[in-house]
Amino acid sequence: MTREEAIQKLLETDEEFKKWYEEHEELKWKVHKLDKHFPPDPEIEAEEERLKRRKLYLKDLMEVRIKEFMEKEGKAA
Repeated sequence: MTREEAIQKLLETDEEFKKWYEEHEELKWKVHKLDKHFPPDPEIEAEEERLKRRKLYLKDLMEVRIKEFMEKEGKAA
């Protein structure tokens, strides 16, 4: 099973993973939008940093879940 297949299966079967994934995608869009703001504003930069930290936290959660899922599927096969 590839990593992409594992992600797809988790999106279909794991509501918590799906929620993390959707929030991560939304944060990615928000960070991209804030990154384009000019001139730099300390308040906007602080918000961007907060969103980046949350996005990274979600990515870490998803990576652990993907790894666990792939190990479980590997043993089941």
